Amino acid sequence: MKVFRICLVLWIVPFCLSAVDNFRLPGIRSMGMGGNGVTQSVLFNPALTAFHENRILSIDYFNRYGLKELGTVSAGLVYPNDWLPFAVDIASFGYDAYQQTQFRLAAGKRLNERWWLGVSVQYSLLQTELCEEVPMRLSTDVGFLFSPIDKLLMGVLIMDFPSFCIEKSTIDTKEFSVYAVQIGFQWQIINSLLIVGTLETNKADVLGGNVGMEYMPFEGFRLRAGIQTTPLLPALGMGYSFSKFTLDVVASYHPVLGISSGCGLSYSF
Repeated sequence: MKVFRICLVLWIVPFCLSAVDNFRLPGIRSMGMGGNGVTQSVLFNPALTAFHENRILSIDYFNRYGLKELGTVSAGLVYPNDWLPFAVDIASFGYDAYQQTQFRLAAGKRLNERWWLGVSVQYSLLQTELCEEVPMRLSTDVGFLFSPIDKLLMGVLIMDFPSFCIEKSTIDTKEFSVYAVQIGFQWQIINSLLIVGTLETNKADVLGGNVGMEYMPFEGFRLRAGIQTTPLLPALGMGYSFSKFTLDVVASYHPVLGISSGCGLSYSF
């Protein structure tokens, strides 16, 4: 029964994530608000590398549906500087028989008071017992950020386009090489309330999106809620900052497969 669930999830997961790679998660904080990565996560939008003021070390773990074989682990460093802000990260999804790994290098630049631009390069590989070859791919993300007024941030992200296969495989890896275009925003209505949203279209012509909010009842503590479409995935999360550390947790619910959960820890310096 467990093997059947794993096979079912591996078939469904690409669609659950709007055709985004299994390891391309927008971060635990963003997932608690429905999954907005365009204006929230350096793992999605490389332009955000130039938007940060502090260096950040982070590690996230996300477990799908209570199956350890479907866990995603990611670790990264954001390093802002006056010359060329950059970020590096590595992410891994799966288990011994089916393992996806991605290495990513991102860089961004502030163009003026209102515009930011970023580019990233991803090297991805898939290791599976289904074939002897190891399918590999190079891809590029391009992201923009625009702040028309204070406390309102808008972004556009083109993910995994262009994409180049390095080694062919005897298995079908279409979900391993999809691309997506996302448009998102975040608006801090008041100091303690932030709302976010995203619209997305991808290679499969699937239109999806998400919307969410973050509320800070008191300094250092945040409550989050959001929902993602295609399929419908409601999520709840919270975060707590202490000293230079931030701890985030999230739980989301799939109507067929059940509850997924994750936690993340970051250090700002």
